[in-house]
Amino acid sequence: MNCISGQIRSQAGQTIALVAVSMVSLLAVAALAIDLTTLYVAKGEIQRAADSAALAGAKALVDSGVTTDPTNTGLQGVAQQIANSYAIATAFQNNVAGAPAQMVGSPVLNFGLPGNPRVTVSMQKTNLPVFFARIFGNSAAMVSAIATAEAYNPAYSQNNTGSFVAAAPKCVKPFLVPNLDPRSSQPLVDETKGLVTAAAPSFLGEEIELTSPCTGNGNGKKGCNLPGKYVPTAGDYLPMLVSGTHTYCPSDAAPSCGGATTDFEKSTECCDGIAFDFQQCGASTSPATWDQSLDPSGPNGPAQNGLQCLIHTTSNGPPSAVPQQDLLDVSNFTTSSGPPKISPGTFSQTRYNIAGNAVMDTTDSIITVPLFHVPAAMPANSQLTIVGFLQLFVNYVKPPGSGKPGSGKPDLDAYIVNVIGCGNSAASGAAVSGGGVSPIPVRLVHN
Repeated sequence: MNCISGQIRSQAGQTIALVAVSMVSLLAVAALAIDLTTLYVAKGEIQRAADSAALAGAKALVDSGVTTDPTNTGLQGVAQQIANSYAIATAFQNNVAGAPAQMVGSPVLNFGLPGNPRVTVSMQKTNLPVFFARIFGNSAAMVSAIATAEAYNPAYSQNNTGSFVAAAPKCVKPFLVPNLDPRSSQPLVDETKGLVTAAAPSFLGEEIELTSPCTGNGNGKKGCNLPGKYVPTAGDYLPMLVSGTHTYCPSDAAPSCGGATTDFEKSTECCDGIAFDFQQCGASTSPATWDQSLDPSGPNGPAQNGLQCLIHTTSNGPPSAVPQQDLLDVSNFTTSSGPPKISPGTFSQTRYNIAGNAVMDTTDSIITVPLFHVPAAMPANSQLTIVGFLQLFVNYVKPPGSGKPGSGKPDLDAYIVNVIGCGNSAASGAAVSGGGVSPIPVRLVHN
């Protein structure tokens, strides 16, 4: 009996020992799982922080105008300072394991590809708590990440053979503008080389007016009736044929919004969420159609009404007389000292809770319009070839009496803030979608 009892006690002791060993193993596995999860989550967080910082830096390069004027060394220096500050500020807004990560050195800018500058950001997070690693004498761990983002202007893509893809901006407004600088009547985009012209320093920040050549309802005729033997000239615009669903529209309660009766006016007011594939800049064929059935001009016409809604103004005229709309100071552009400064109007101050003395990095008043090749004669099928895009800040809608059908008076006053050319080689691969503000996309090219 004593022998049996001893065997039972021995087996019980072995079981306890096995359970104890198993518990240690389970705890070790649990600690390892916690360590791996901590590092996995932290790695994802720090990569997102690096990506965000690099993209912010690339956006600053676009805003500075350096992609439109890449040979301006003074502008390059200013662009680098702005890109650094954007990247650093964004990096520290993204926590890793509950606290900001560290940037390794300063953001590195590469202007080796003219018009397509890149920003590289390196980040790390140290002193991540670990459990399993302590067994081997390590009380903390580290994760790191590198990201490179590019401001991509296809106008300079021929300098980067093999990676040229089309650009497809979003929120394109239906104003077809001839590829001519209103000040000099020279092309904004060199269509042979696909480049933004060397005159770029003179037209960044340039104030222009756009006028519809449509004779409208003259002589009882409706629609966009052009003068005989009409050839587009600098400062003209033609209404683009648009249709379909329009998204991201302003509230009808916003100033001057509501009651749009044409797709042209709705497209002016709204932002279409998808890129316009038929306007892919750089595609082998990039046609757009001008709308012969619509006269957009004149007081209470679809152009002026749509623009009033877009820029949040209740009346036409210079910004000094219309406090609702945002204002643009282009002096930085004209002196090559940085991007223009955007000040909020009373609508933005109230709607977005922005202080009156704040500087905005974007505004609804910035629009993208297509640039088209100027034909020797207007084509019978109304199709025009897109050769680039023009980014404008709508300074103001012209006052009543302007833009009357056939009057030759402008519908809007604007500043040029960017130009994108299509390049001179056939595009390959999926188009790079531009954002809702700039026709020049920013994209991650390495991480």
